[in-house]
Amino acid sequence: MSKANTQLLRIKQRLSVFQLGNWLLPFCLSDKFKFAFRVAVSLTLAYLIPMALGWSQPSTAATTVMLIASTGSRRESLAKGTLRVLGTIAGGIIGLILVGFFTQDRLLYMVAVSLVVVVVFYIRSAYLNDPTLFMLTGVMILMMYNGGDAEGAFIYGLDRTFMTIFGVVVYTIVGVFLFPPRVEQNLRHLGDELSAAQKALFEAISQPPHQVESESPPDGQELGSPPSGDESAVAKVEDVPPTVAELSKTVFAAQQAFEARYQTLNSECSEISAYKKEWDGTVALYSQISELLLFAAKDHSRSGGHPVDYLRDFEEMRAEVIGLFDRLPDAWEKQEAHPPQSLAAVEYDGERLKQAGHLYRGEAISSGYLLNQLRERLAKLESCISSIDSLTGTVEFELPALKAKPNFNWWDAENAKSAVKVFVTYWLAGAFWIHFNPPGGYNFVIFSTLFVSILSFLPFHPVMLFVLFTLGFVFSVPAYVFLLPQLTLGSELALFIFIYTFVGFYIFKGPITIFFLLGMFTLGIDNNMVYHFGITLTIVTLFYMTVLSVVISYYLPFSSRPEHLVLVFRERFFRHAAGVIHLLQVDQLSVWQKLQLVWRIATMVVALKKLQVWGAKFNTAPYPSLTAEQLTQYIAQCDVFHHHLMTFIKARKQLDESPLLVEAKQGHRDTVIPALAVALWKADSLNAAKLDVDHLLQDYKRLEERLDEYFSHLELEKYSNSDIAGFYIFLNLKKNIFQSLLNCKQASDEIAWDELQMKRF
Repeated sequence: MSKANTQLLRIKQRLSVFQLGNWLLPFCLSDKFKFAFRVAVSLTLAYLIPMALGWSQPSTAATTVMLIASTGSRRESLAKGTLRVLGTIAGGIIGLILVGFFTQDRLLYMVAVSLVVVVVFYIRSAYLNDPTLFMLTGVMILMMYNGGDAEGAFIYGLDRTFMTIFGVVVYTIVGVFLFPPRVEQNLRHLGDELSAAQKALFEAISQPPHQVESESPPDGQELGSPPSGDESAVAKVEDVPPTVAELSKTVFAAQQAFEARYQTLNSECSEISAYKKEWDGTVALYSQISELLLFAAKDHSRSGGHPVDYLRDFEEMRAEVIGLFDRLPDAWEKQEAHPPQSLAAVEYDGERLKQAGHLYRGEAISSGYLLNQLRERLAKLESCISSIDSLTGTVEFELPALKAKPNFNWWDAENAKSAVKVFVTYWLAGAFWIHFNPPGGYNFVIFSTLFVSILSFLPFHPVMLFVLFTLGFVFSVPAYVFLLPQLTLGSELALFIFIYTFVGFYIFKGPITIFFLLGMFTLGIDNNMVYHFGITLTIVTLFYMTVLSVVISYYLPFSSRPEHLVLVFRERFFRHAAGVIHLLQVDQLSVWQKLQLVWRIATMVVALKKLQVWGAKFNTAPYPSLTAEQLTQYIAQCDVFHHHLMTFIKARKQLDESPLLVEAKQGHRDTVIPALAVALWKADSLNAAKLDVDHLLQDYKRLEERLDEYFSHLELEKYSNSDIAGFYIFLNLKKNIFQSLLNCKQASDEIAWDELQMKRF
C-alpha cells in the first residue's frame, strides 16, 4: 500500500461514525447535558400538553418548570415533588383567603400580602433543603390577585394553582425517570475518595523515621532537585510530597463533601432509606476516623520519639491499618454482612517506657491509644459497609449515632436583609403600578418581588442580567417574526421550545438562566397566537422594568457589591470565631452560653462559606494593591483555621471529661489564641496592627513549656490511657489552631483592606 493510500485510510478512520461517537459520548453523558436535556423535555411537555388539551395559561406551567430548574437541585424525587405540590396548594389557599378578605380594599390587601410574602420568602431563605418548596408558596400568594379584578378571581386563582401543580408534576416525573441519578453509586464514590484521603494522611503521620530519611535528598541537595550534572533528570523531577497540613485539609474537604451529600439525600425518600441505620453508622464511623487522624496529625513529635520505638510490631500494625483502608472499596461490593475483624491489642515496650521521661511516656500512651481506636473503627466500618444492601444479615454491634443536621438557619443576617429587600421592592413596584400603570400591570409587582427574592445576595453583576435578557430577546424576536408564523405542526413547535430551553440550561447555570429564558416567554406562545409586534414590545418592556428593579435592589436598601460583602463576611467570621474561642475556655457553660455557642458556630460556618463564594467572584482589577492570589490565599488560610477549630469543638466533650485536662486548664489559661482571634476580627484597629507575630510565638511557646512542666510532675499511674491521650490531643489541637490563626494573620497583613472600603459604583 502506498504512502498516500495509507494517509487517506487514516483520515477516513478519523472521520468515521465510530470516531464521531467517541467524541460525542462524553458530551451526551455529562451531568450538564443530562440536566439540560431533562429540563428541556419537562418545559416542552409543560407547554404542549396543556395546549393539546385546550387548557388556559400553559405558560404558567412552563414558568414553574423554569423556576424550579433554575433555583432547585439537579436531583429529583417523588417525595420532593409531593412537597412542592403541597407547598403550591398551601400558597393557593393562603392567596385565595387574602383575596376573599381584602379584595374590596386594595391597600389593606397589599399590606397583608407584603407581610405574608416577606415571612414566606424569609422561611425560604432559611430553609436548608429544597428552596423551591417555599418559593412556590410565595409565588402562588402573589399570583392570586388577578390584577385587582375581584370578578373571576377565584376561578383565576384555581387555574393558576392547577397549572402550577401540573408543571411541578411534569418536572418531577421527567426528573425521576429520565436519566435518574445513581444515588448509592455517587455516595460510594465519595466514600472511596474519603478513604483514600484518610489513608494518605495516616501514611504520612505514621511513616517510620528510616523511611523518611531514605526518601530525603542527599546533603547539600534540595528536596525535589535532580542530581548535579544530570541535566536529563530535570524533566523527571517528582513533585514534593504533600505536607501533613495539606493532607489534613484534603481529609476535611472529603469528609464535608461526603456528609453534605448524604444529608441532602437523607432528607428525601430515596433508595438509601431501606438501609438507613447502616448508612448512618457508615457516615458516623467515617467521621470518627477523620477525627482520630486529625487528632494525631502533626509534623513532628513533642518528645522526639516515634511509635516505632515504643510500640511493639508497629510496622505490622501500620501495614494492617493500611490494609483495612485498602479493603474498604471492596466492602461495598460484598453481598453479605460479616462481623468486624478481630484485632490484637496494642503492646508497649515496657522496658523502654520505664526508662523514658514523662513526655516520652505520655506521648507513647497517646499514640498507642489512638492507633488502637483507629483500628477498631476501621474494622467496624468495613463490617458496616458490607451490611449495606445485604440480604443475609445486619450489623451485630452498636453503631455510633449520627448527629442530625438542622433544616433551618434562622440566624443568618442576609436572610433578614433579603426579606427587607422583598418588602421594599413590593411596595416600590406596587406604588409604581398604582400611579403609572406600567405594561403588564400587577405582573410587574409579581415578577419584581419574585426575582428580587431569588437573586438577593447572589454573586452576579447586575449588568449581566441586562445582557442575558437582551441576548434572549435577540434570539426571540427573529423567531417571532420569521419562524413561529411558519410552524404548522406541534412537533415543530416542540422542537423550537426544546432547543431554546436546552441551550439556555446547558450554557448558563443557576438563577441567571431565568433571564435568558424570559426571551421565549415574550413570544406569548399559546393556542390562539396573535402576531402583533406591539404586544411583544409590551412584554419586553415589562421584563426590562423587572430587570431594572432587580438591579436597584442590588444596591438598595443593602449593598451587594463584592468588595463590601467580603469585608462584612471577613469581620463576621472572625468575630464569631473569637466568640467561640472565648466560650470554649469557660469551664461550665450556662444555658444562655450554650445557646450562644451554637449560634456563633452556625454563623461562623455560614460566614466562611459566603466569604469563599464572594471571594471567588471578586474582581481585583480596580484595586492595584490587591491580587486575586492574595485574596485566595487568605480565604484558604481561613478555611484551614475553621477546620481545626471545628475539630477542636467536636473533641471538646471528650476532653472536658478528662480530669487531667480539667486541672491543667484551670492553672494555665490560654490568652494567646483569644488575643490573636480578636486581632483578626478587628483587623483595622491600631492594636491589631501593632500585634507582633514573633511575640505571639514566644508567648505560645512559653505556654506549652508550662504545660509540659506541669505534665512532667504528674504520676501517670493515677490516670487512664484515654485521659493521657486526651491531654496530648488537646495540646496538638491547640497548636494547630494557633498556627492556622498565625497563617491567617500573615495572609491578612499582605492585603490592603483600606482599598476595599473606597466607595465605588
